[in-house]
Amino acid sequence: MSPNSHISETPDACFFFVDQFVAIDHTNHDVYILSVCDHASTSSTGRSGHVRSERSWLDETEAKLLNLKMMASEKDRKTQFVPLTLADYDEAFSMEKSRSEYLEDVKRCMAYINDGESYELCLTMQMKKKIKKLDALGLYLYLRAKNPAPYAAWLHFSDEDLFICSSSPERFLRLDRDCVLEAKPIKGTIARGSSRDKDDHQKWLLQNSEKDQAENLMIVDLLRNDLGRVCEPGSVHVPRLMELETYATVHTLVSTIRGKKRKDVSSVACVRAAFPGGSMTGAPKRRSVEILDSLEDSSRGIYSGCIGFFSYNQTFDLNIVIRTIVIHKNEASIGAGGAIVALSKPVDEYEETMLKASALMKAMVEYESLSEDSSSIV
Repeated sequence: MSPNSHISETPDACFFFVDQFVAIDHTNHDVYILSVCDHASTSSTGRSGHVRSERSWLDETEAKLLNLKMMASEKDRKTQFVPLTLADYDEAFSMEKSRSEYLEDVKRCMAYINDGESYELCLTMQMKKKIKKLDALGLYLYLRAKNPAPYAAWLHFSDEDLFICSSSPERFLRLDRDCVLEAKPIKGTIARGSSRDKDDHQKWLLQNSEKDQAENLMIVDLLRNDLGRVCEPGSVHVPRLMELETYATVHTLVSTIRGKKRKDVSSVACVRAAFPGGSMTGAPKRRSVEILDSLEDSSRGIYSGCIGFFSYNQTFDLNIVIRTIVIHKNEASIGAGGAIVALSKPVDEYEETMLKASALMKAMVEYESLSEDSSSIV
């Protein structure tokens, strides 16, 4: 029997084998078309037929790509300095907890911390909205244009009536071809400013915040421990600590932890050692998860999990599912939260949670409105 207090309505895991795909290298501006086939398991009679089929798919895909229309220019997609508020959007979503209830939960987290039960607790909640028929891919493209992120993803699982529209800025864990493991947790978030001067001031506030520095440092120590379980002794290090990264609506503090994977450890074992991501749990991890399970009103489901790939050469790259809209059975859900530490102020924690959710709620409401306007035109 599961020890969890809540059961997710979405699957705990979904996997699919991808043997034909297009890979885009955004750094070098290269496009790769790949088709994977196990020739060793194919008889000599059928091998030539498989090769022809693969070649045909590669040629057809190349032709389609060459005939694609140009996308919007960077100038057209540039995000303006416009601070987001929830004034026009919060009524469209039902909050899992009221403001006063969330503030009370923050206080309970701080009591656990003061009692020595945890050093840091990542408290979250869900915002939900019933929806009509919606073009989920269109929503994702709209979200990506409004809130671009390096670990964004769109997935559709038709058997589960499930869509995932993610604009995640956070890497959970990557293993490269040199057997180097890398985690990039985000801890420390502040809103963008409405002008360049105000934006620079917000950056300064975040970089000099004792509370945000404490959040980040504790998760760095947690992930150093996680990676230390599967890496060669002495190889775990922190090449970048609390670097500022800027996105459409927020500034964040991001640290990078790396280590050399031991030869006797599998890729899956690496993920098992670090999952769930420490930035979404707290420290120490096991006790923090137990406390959060008692405080939160529902399963997080896909939110705070990970999306990514495992490759034939044992490499993998996985994100943390944050800044994500999950659409399941005509309901959209958005998870958001923040790390609670001894220096936390309940009102500030609530406002940070709403800040993280605001870009997603705004995109959702705007896209629905645009879709309704388009469908009403005769």
